[in-house]
Amino acid sequence: MQQWGGTMNYRPEKKRPEKKRRERETRDALVAQRGETERQTVATEFRVGKTIAGSANENRQRNLEHIANRKKKQIRNVIITVILLGAVVTIVILLANYLGDIAREREALLAEENPMAPTVTIVDENVGNNLSERAKLFVARLEKDAKDYKLEIDHVVLPYQKARELDIYFKNRGEYYKMTMERGSAVQMEDAERMMRYLDGKDLHPGYVDLRVEGKAYYK
Repeated sequence: MQQWGGTMNYRPEKKRPEKKRRERETRDALVAQRGETERQTVATEFRVGKTIAGSANENRQRNLEHIANRKKKQIRNVIITVILLGAVVTIVILLANYLGDIAREREALLAEENPMAPTVTIVDENVGNNLSERAKLFVARLEKDAKDYKLEIDHVVLPYQKARELDIYFKNRGEYYKMTMERGSAVQMEDAERMMRYLDGKDLHPGYVDLRVEGKAYYK
């Protein structure tokens, strides 16, 4: 046996091979376990899309959804705007019609309270010379309609035994125009003005023009 002390150096006892083998196995097991853990972590990241490629696809999908939602919102806003404009236009039309009806009713009431009176001479060839209110109102309307065509009535004749017929004489015209109270005054005045232009264009000089039949005109 060797004794301690003196000049002798201490040398630790070398580890036995069996102990080294166990340490190496333990170390290899730890390394293997750490590698398996890292592989599982990477696999998990791939599954949940946390890789670079997965993040790009996720951002692209999110952008596409944002664009789709924005388009839907724009379409919805356009539809709402069109509906609102349609409602406003409908309300305006209904209001205009309502105000127009009120104005027409007011004009009718004023006409009843203050009937139009003719200013031109009316010659009644019937006995009694008793002009009806209807004839007076018709002649007054003819005067008003003639002004729309820059025409002027000289005088009106109610022929003998022809209660609904009137012969209209215009200033600066050689012919007269047969009209009837059964048709509108404005329509017959329009026909008269059209016939005047036709006769002047053809250089015709008839004695009269008959406008009593709607859509037809006779001259002689």
